[in-house]
Amino acid sequence: MDHFYIDKQTFADLQLLEEGTGSVFACFNQTITYGGEDVLRELFRKPLTNPDQLQQRSATIRFLMDHVTELTLDKTTVDFLDYYLRSPERPVSFSFYQGIRNAVKFFFSPTQAFYAKRRGIAEMIDTLVFIKQLGETYPEGNKIPLLADLQDSLHKLTQHPLLARLVDAPNHRLKRYTIEQIDFLLRKKYHQETLTLLDQVYFLDAYYAVASASRTLGFTFPSFHEQEYLALAGVYHPMISRPVANYVVLDVDKRVNFITGANMSGKSTLMKAVGIAVYLAHLGFPVPASRMETCILDGLITTINLADNVNDGYSHFYSEVKRIKLVAEQINQSHRLLVIFDELFRGTNVKDAYDGSLRIIQAFSGLNKGFFMVSTHIVEVAHALAANGKISFNYLPTRMEKDKPIFDYQLRKGVTDDRIGLWVLQSEGIFELLNVKNPTP
Repeated sequence: MDHFYIDKQTFADLQLLEEGTGSVFACFNQTITYGGEDVLRELFRKPLTNPDQLQQRSATIRFLMDHVTELTLDKTTVDFLDYYLRSPERPVSFSFYQGIRNAVKFFFSPTQAFYAKRRGIAEMIDTLVFIKQLGETYPEGNKIPLLADLQDSLHKLTQHPLLARLVDAPNHRLKRYTIEQIDFLLRKKYHQETLTLLDQVYFLDAYYAVASASRTLGFTFPSFHEQEYLALAGVYHPMISRPVANYVVLDVDKRVNFITGANMSGKSTLMKAVGIAVYLAHLGFPVPASRMETCILDGLITTINLADNVNDGYSHFYSEVKRIKLVAEQINQSHRLLVIFDELFRGTNVKDAYDGSLRIIQAFSGLNKGFFMVSTHIVEVAHALAANGKISFNYLPTRMEKDKPIFDYQLRKGVTDDRIGLWVLQSEGIFELLNVKNPTP
């Protein structure tokens, strides 16, 4: 595939782009400008499968993480510059006569448009000076494409001697005639160049936000290789205040990772953590793990928080079936797909859930492509598949202390029969409210 497949359900399951602070996007969104935030949001929507593009993006973020401790970019400056450059009322021509006429006109009756020109030009000069200083402060960064492009844009604009002088002496007071001349240069003669530079500044803002957040959060860069292999050491959920790190591995010998564990033992959180790390890796971003090795995948499909589709009249079970069908269709088109199913077939009776889960997981294990993480509330399925050498069995334990369940959220090899559903009912006083004595399973 030439693009990374992901659908709306997966975006929702992993809380990748939800509004507000409760999203993975919000973890990275330390952008300074509105344009930078827009670029970051667009980056989040477009994971990559091209190794050169992934390497280039990672190299840019890595350089900013390692070398740039602070990005002295001013929000007010850039936001007003955007307004000034994109204003529809731009000059169409310039001559000595026009410059003198407008200078005299604005001297006697200055307008809002004139003040906007003067301020816009000042903000542009400040931005050009910022780019110049960036190149001088971090000369090694000029090998990074984005930073090199910024310096190239600066060079193109300062080929004009007037703009070059202003960048060298930015505090020089401008005469009204000069303002008219520079306005023509920035918004007519070199208009496309100025817009290109502005877009590059937004990309710099977005990439630095990723670098700064990753540095603060302790994220690490994944390594990509050709071999079909996915290994995450110390992977954790980035939106949990005190996350527990785990080790997860999938390879061509064991393409299915079957996870068992009681309710609240952390199965969903672990699966989300893996999905988030895989997605971020394909953005070229650092990931919440101590180490990650992966091949480039074709896509990611999760089914974790699936709801009934009332509008289409789908029950929960039928919605699950539609997800299975989607996976089957995508597997036929993709060679390297990560599929995550939390609690297969929770929307139907135990018999159908057992039979369906057993056959689906057997089918997954028999494929010679893709990776699968699956959990189920029917532990008997795991026992029935115990002899299948293509499945890795892991569990999240529960132990009882003083009649209360304790979870350490640490993944272990094997299968568990732990169940705490009855305890939850008892602890909430349900049986007392219903006057049920000595409930039995």
